[in-house]
Amino acid sequence: MRSLRVWSNLLAILALLVGGVGCRREAPPSFSPGAEVQELTAGLEDAEEIEIYEGLQSQIAEVLRKKSGTPDKPIALGDEETSDQLKLGYAVYTHYCTQCHGVNGDGNGPAATYLNPKPRNYTHGVFKFTSTPYGKKPRRADLIRTVRRGVTGTSMPSFDRLSDQEVDAVVDYVLALTQRGELERELAMIAYEDEELPNEEGIEEIVSELLVPWQDSSDQIVMPITPMPPMTDESVLAGHKLFLDNACNKCHGKFGRGGSMEKVEVGTDTWGNKAAAADLSSGMFRGGDRPIDIYRRIYSGINGTPMPAFEKLFQDNPDAIWQLVHFIKSTGDRRRQGKPPLSEADMPTEEPATEQPAEPTKETEPTAKAA
Repeated sequence: MRSLRVWSNLLAILALLVGGVGCRREAPPSFSPGAEVQELTAGLEDAEEIEIYEGLQSQIAEVLRKKSGTPDKPIALGDEETSDQLKLGYAVYTHYCTQCHGVNGDGNGPAATYLNPKPRNYTHGVFKFTSTPYGKKPRRADLIRTVRRGVTGTSMPSFDRLSDQEVDAVVDYVLALTQRGELERELAMIAYEDEELPNEEGIEEIVSELLVPWQDSSDQIVMPITPMPPMTDESVLAGHKLFLDNACNKCHGKFGRGGSMEKVEVGTDTWGNKAAAADLSSGMFRGGDRPIDIYRRIYSGINGTPMPAFEKLFQDNPDAIWQLVHFIKSTGDRRRQGKPPLSEADMPTEEPATEQPAEPTKETEPTAKAA
C-alpha cells in the first residue's frame, strides 16, 4: 500500500514538472548575422581592424532591426511598423517553414543538413521558378503558386490545405525575409569596401533602390509569342531534333535523362550548391508541368542556375519553343505510358534531301514574281 502511495506521489510530481515546463513561454527567436556580415571579421588579426569591423557588424544589426524588425515582429522593407498580416505570416512560417528554411530564411533550418536539394535561401532575392524574364524578381503570384503546389521532386511539399489568408500572409513574410536579406548583403558589401555605413538618408536611398525591381515585376509576365500548336508525332520529332541541334543535350544528355543519369557536370548555382540538369524522362518538372510552365523555363531560363534563356536564339522561329515543349512533355510522359526511356533507336534521322526544282526557262516561266 505504501509502495503504491510512493509511486502515486512520484507520478504527481513528474506531472507537475512536465506541466510547468510546458507552460513556460519559449523565448522569441532572433535573427543571426548573415554569412556576408560574419565575413567582415573572418581571418582578421589586427586588433584595430577587428574593433572597426565588429562595430560595423553592430551597426548593420541595428539598421536591420529598425528597417525589418524582429522575427516575431517583422516590418516590411519600406514600412514603419509591423502589421497583423506579417504577424500571421510569422505564425504560419514558424509552424511550417522554419525547420527547413531557417529563422533568417537562408535555407539553414535544422533539417537542411539532411536535404538534397537544399531548401531555398531567400536572402539572395533569387527565385528559380517565375513567370518573369530571366534575372527579374518573381511576381507575388509565383510565390503563392509555389506554396500551393510545392516543388515536385524536392522536400518542398504542397501547402494547399492552408487558407488563402494564411498563404497570402506567409508569402508576405517570405518577401519580408527576402528583402531584409538583400539589405543585409548590401550593407555588408558597403561596410567591407568603405569601412563605414551610409547615413540615414543614404540607407533610405538603398532601401528605395532595392524595392524597385520588386515593384516592377508585377507587369513583367512572360507570355508565349505564338499560340501553342497541336501536339503531334511530327511536332515531338521536330522538338527532339531542335533539342539535339541546339545543344540542350550537352546538359540534359541526348536521351533527356539529366546530368546525374548521363554523367554531365553543369557547375554550381547562385547559392553555391552543385547544380544538376533536370531528368526530363522522370516527368517531375519542378517549375510546373503545364505547357506554359515548360515554355517559360525554355524562354526565360531558370534564375540562379546554369540553365540559360533561349529567348534570343528562337526569336526568328518562336514556334520552335513549342516544339521543344512537346518533346519534353512527351519524354516525361513515357514512363506513365509504360514506354521505355529514349534510346538510340529513338534518335531522329536526317530527312532525305528533296529534289530541287529546275531553274525556270523561257518555256517554263514562273507563275509569280517577287514584288
